Amino acid sequence: MKKRIWIVLAAVAVLAVLFLPIPGGSYDDGGTREYVALTYKIVDWNRITPDGIYEATRVYWFADKDVPVEELWQREQVPARFYATVVEVTDQSLVVEPMEWEWERGSASQIRIFREGLEPIDVEKWSVVEVCYEGAIRETFPASIDAVSWRRVEDLRHLDYPGQWLDAPVPYTGHQDYLTYGTVTQIYGDRIQVRSAIMLKYEISFIGTPPEDLCVGDGVTVTWKDAVWDPETGRVEATALTVEMTDIALDAKPVIYLYPERTQSVTVGLEYLGQLTCTYPKYEDGWTVTASPDGTLVDEKGQVYNYLYWEGESFVQYDMSRGFCVRGEDTAAFLEQALEKLGLTRREANEFIVYWLPLMEGNAYNVICFQGDAYTDHAELTVEPAPDTWIRVFMAWQASDVYVDLPEQTLTAPERTGFTVVEWGGAVVGG
Repeated sequence: MKKRIWIVLAAVAVLAVLFLPIPGGSYDDGGTREYVALTYKIVDWNRITPDGIYEATRVYWFADKDVPVEELWQREQVPARFYATVVEVTDQSLVVEPMEWEWERGSASQIRIFREGLEPIDVEKWSVVEVCYEGAIRETFPASIDAVSWRRVEDLRHLDYPGQWLDAPVPYTGHQDYLTYGTVTQIYGDRIQVRSAIMLKYEISFIGTPPEDLCVGDGVTVTWKDAVWDPETGRVEATALTVEMTDIALDAKPVIYLYPERTQSVTVGLEYLGQLTCTYPKYEDGWTVTASPDGTLVDEKGQVYNYLYWEGESFVQYDMSRGFCVRGEDTAAFLEQALEKLGLTRREANEFIVYWLPLMEGNAYNVICFQGDAYTDHAELTVEPAPDTWIRVFMAWQASDVYVDLPEQTLTAPERTGFTVVEWGGAVVGG
């Protein structure tokens, strides 16, 4: 009799161990709780979603009981959402990096989202978006999801930064000016993140209350103290002392012509104190081409070019104290005369005017100032073999509703002799 009782008690104990769930804790997602037994797991879903609170109770048997709650959530086919930074934009898709605190970041550092079927949104690189999606994250490269909606997020001021910026910070002593120029990539209630354009070629997190009128994409000048950095990632974190908005100058379409005395290989390097936004051919530690006396350039793949092209953003302050104020309708005639004095050939001047005239001729007036050291000091060119003649023409200009009286510049150019390098470009000041 006693033996039977012990057998029954043992059986009850085994059944209890196998089937009696033990509370496994709750999650900070609205109150989801899980209860775990040896053979199954109960998840009492109570999660915040874009459409409200999702409530449901599910039982997951055997192998499924060991699946993490976040993976089980994917199976519920309930729209999930996350914040992300856009890192690539095409007509067909976006590639985004989930914010560091988002669960999706642990699954994939980059996720591709296809535009088809989604409402069009105006985004560019470094924009922040909120993405809603259904189903699992597919293990492609980049990973991909089935997005059901998205929206651009202008800033995240409504929350303090919830992630951990630096994993292993050490004091930063590599830059002693304590001044940084850059573009705001994100705004939180307690900090701004800035992609540095000149001194520090990476993103910096500045702790401090951001100015009320600051927007993502603005150019800023930040003074700071108490910087630390992570040697593994190159990230810097510092306490902001002052944050002032400043104009970003877009150095638009500088093009470089090469005219050697004989056909030969030429290497061109560009040291730019700013962020290159576009180059053609692609700039990778310099351009190397075979140049002919007529200006024809051929790369190592046999592709033919008329010139080397680049474009970039910087925070240079151009000299607008001397120059010319020209009626919009007179701009073409003025440029024809000015560019000839500055040493451009008719073909080079024609390409310059065709690019800039559509932006200028409709203005009441254009204030035009050709730059010298203000441009060449922040966009240094090196050419090997060394040229005999340099001609670098760079026009900083701005539209004006009224005539601006300023001292005129004297325009001259060196005589073209030997191996000649010619460059022209421009920037809209304050644009």
